[in-house]
Amino acid sequence: MITDILFPDLVTPATAFSAQSKAMPQKPVFARAPILAVSHCFPCNGTIRTTDESIKNLYVTAGRWIDNPYLWEGLFRVACLIKNKPMEEPVTALILNAVRDTENGSAEGCLSRQISIIRAAFAVYEYNTDRMLLQRLAVWCHYLEIEFEHLIKEDPEPLYKPADLMEFLVRFYQVTGLKAVLRICTRLRAAAFNWTSALHTFQQSIPVCTDELHPVMPELTEAPEDIDYDEKEKLINHAEMLADGIRYSVFSGIFSGNGQDLAAGKVVWRYLRKHHHALCGGTTSNPYLCGNAPEQPISNCTVAAWVEAFASQLILEDSEWALDELIRIVFNSLEDCLNKERAGNIQKVNGSAYAFNQSGETADLYARLTRAAAVVYQHAVTLKEKGICVNYTVPGKFLLMIRKQAVILNMNEDSLQLQCKKTINAYLDVFIPVTGTSVIKLTGSQEDTDLTDTVVSKESGYYVHLKKEWQNQDGVLFEDTDRVISEDTHHQGICYIHNNRLYALPVKKDDPNYAVHSGSEIYDGGVKVSMSVIPGTYHPDKKTDIPVLPVSDSQAELKELIPYSRTKDRMTMFPRIKTHV
Repeated sequence: MITDILFPDLVTPATAFSAQSKAMPQKPVFARAPILAVSHCFPCNGTIRTTDESIKNLYVTAGRWIDNPYLWEGLFRVACLIKNKPMEEPVTALILNAVRDTENGSAEGCLSRQISIIRAAFAVYEYNTDRMLLQRLAVWCHYLEIEFEHLIKEDPEPLYKPADLMEFLVRFYQVTGLKAVLRICTRLRAAAFNWTSALHTFQQSIPVCTDELHPVMPELTEAPEDIDYDEKEKLINHAEMLADGIRYSVFSGIFSGNGQDLAAGKVVWRYLRKHHHALCGGTTSNPYLCGNAPEQPISNCTVAAWVEAFASQLILEDSEWALDELIRIVFNSLEDCLNKERAGNIQKVNGSAYAFNQSGETADLYARLTRAAAVVYQHAVTLKEKGICVNYTVPGKFLLMIRKQAVILNMNEDSLQLQCKKTINAYLDVFIPVTGTSVIKLTGSQEDTDLTDTVVSKESGYYVHLKKEWQNQDGVLFEDTDRVISEDTHHQGICYIHNNRLYALPVKKDDPNYAVHSGSEIYDGGVKVSMSVIPGTYHPDKKTDIPVLPVSDSQAELKELIPYSRTKDRMTMFPRIKTHV
């Protein structure tokens, strides 16, 4: 079979779902939560392969902390992307050993550590659908129900960061229908920090990041009802915590059917988009989320947290806004992390990226980056009842089950192609992001068909809806456009985006400052912008701010910009010349 050649030792979705149904019955959660009836997420692990060197490098680098249970889930999920036999990887042996039978059903360590171990074990189950492993996870759920009060008293952090536990519980219930899981969800919602209310009433009152290397973080040693006002404000305004709060609200809403829970992420995002530089580290490619100034550092842990936060929104209807923002992060700030041989604690939109990306590596950082990298691939292609959704393009092979037939979707940055034994009559929805291309063409049996879509939304991207009889080797070609998007930034400045990439000017320590003189243009596939020299010297390693509408007597010249993630010392936000119209 075609799948045997490209995916040796692979558990197919059909096999996985069959094993799940035999293991334990599947039941809906509540009648008022119909969202569980149709998942928009990729069905299971182990059906994606990539040869992306950055993902391989990430796996090797993160492996230095392989003894840390907080990295196990991410490491295993990345192994599923690049290894034909992830069950034979060292991390898998560590996971299975950590969930061996115990007298009381627990895993080792505090509650936070146990949650990480159990999530990693569930990732293994999604790959191999082992009934015995599923039963072991069910035993842990019963243990958690019995010891819940004691465990959260000893380790209250999961009450402030409940996303990981709630996500596991919801997904585990979808597989098993275990009633104990519902009872735990109810108790978790009652005891955890009320992120839904915090998101609906969010008002940034303090800087998200007051120190370049160490974002403000409250002491999480008390129950949420005992936390004082100042600590609560630090918690809500902490960028990474805020992202996890969004993810928690989504899964809390999936469990309860509560509309406010489900809408919380979009509500807070509208506020963040309305008020400039409200959140440090949301994304480098969105000027509204760059921090308090262009020199504000961006936490790479936060970047990864927002990848998971936006991806969690994709299970909801009307989630195009979240997909747009996910794409911004994936092809800019996350790509910047993964492109570096060693990812540092932070990165900068303006200034020296090199100085901060060579230090500050931590196990926590790679725990988040490995999970985020896996999420990127799991949400690039999703399934709906009538066909396939291609949300964005990443290099890889995706095994899909369409009309009970195995189909391999081969994808790279500018094209995709289907491999199938028989002709398939199915939908293929291709997402066109607001910052990306708006031109696609069919290739293969109808390669002369031009499917150019001239609709360009200023608010969010949209899906191009294709329905045809797909034959073997049919596909879609994505063409670059001459459209460069400019967005307003800090101090009436401007930044440029082309084909999902934020563009930056590479600079050196003694380079002059430039301000934008006129519009942009495409030149040999790149972006050039007319700029003029303005007084002052650019210092990448010092805190400098872009001037407001400076005056320049210098002659305008075209300066070539390159994608943000390919620069070390960069200028991404440019001041506008005062005479600029």
